Amino acid sequence: MNRFFVLFFLCCTIFSFAQSSDLKPEDFFISGDTRLTSDNCYQLTYDNNWSSGSIWFKKPIDLTAPFEMEIDVMLGCKDEDGADGIVFVFHSKMQKIGYAGEGMGFAGLRPSVGIEMDTWKNEHLLDPDYDHVAILKNGIIHHDYNMAGPNKLPNLEDCKDHRIKIVWLPDEKKMSVYIDGKGYIYFKKDIIHKIFKGNSTVYWGVTAGTGSFTNRHAICFEKIDFKEAVPTLPLSTNLQNELVNGETITLPSLQFENGQSKIRSSSLVELDRLAKFLEKYPDKRIEVFGFTDSKGSESANQAISSARAEAVAKYLISKGISKDRINAKGFGEAYPIAPNLTKEGRLLNRRIEFRMTRVIP
Repeated sequence: MNRFFVLFFLCCTIFSFAQSSDLKPEDFFISGDTRLTSDNCYQLTYDNNWSSGSIWFKKPIDLTAPFEMEIDVMLGCKDEDGADGIVFVFHSKMQKIGYAGEGMGFAGLRPSVGIEMDTWKNEHLLDPDYDHVAILKNGIIHHDYNMAGPNKLPNLEDCKDHRIKIVWLPDEKKMSVYIDGKGYIYFKKDIIHKIFKGNSTVYWGVTAGTGSFTNRHAICFEKIDFKEAVPTLPLSTNLQNELVNGETITLPSLQFENGQSKIRSSSLVELDRLAKFLEKYPDKRIEVFGFTDSKGSESANQAISSARAEAVAKYLISKGISKDRINAKGFGEAYPIAPNLTKEGRLLNRRIEFRMTRVIP
């Protein structure tokens, strides 16, 4: 038996407002049986066996900002023998479609968050008898692994459009889902770190499919509030070459709060660039060394240099770099690169050094 989901990957950046009229067909990537039917409206599947389709917004958005999306969804006209439902999804990459059949384009998409509205009972997936909504993770469609639900819905296979509204509030880490103006399900979770391993930039899309049982599935975008994610610029070519050649580098913009190990927010962009670069070399380790100037006691300098190196390591781990690849160590006031007699010299000595080495099996 099959069931149908529409996966809807949605996320946002800082917050901007986009009416449905602002979205154009060229803003989307479509595949399978998906076709444009009118302004902002798309058919995802035919009422045929093993029909599938997907639509993805081409540009990434950022989950650190709120978003609100409203879509009219039509799940077909066959109730008893129709298949099947919908899912709304966030994914780290723009995909054509996940696994077909009962996976309905969501199964196998990892890391991901999916909001499904399902109208077909697959007993081996613990589907209830009634139409239901659930919030799924990491391409897993078995209800044992839900983040929320399944919660009961009224009949949705009634040949009518149903308004789906999804709201994400990053400060509260809360996602809420409304259907025809009524709230049916919500969850609170730090999905940026717990699901996407610190990466707030994701893509959103909708996928659908049929199997042995069928229905026509279609959507119309009505309102979308979001701001596109700002792409991370690459690390400078010189720094990339030095790292690849095994040389030691520093990031001049990497600074900490005075007397603390807290990284200044203005320095995170450069660390993001470093993390993106390290993703291309999964067989390499990164050494993170902390140093201070000679002001203060030797023991205090040793402690703060170690804490700062560890803070940088933790941030890289939060961006998806395996902790097994990172070696962080503090050296205190040892190994100065400039005289500590001047303000400029002390600034140069307060530094974090990076060196990329080969992973030892």
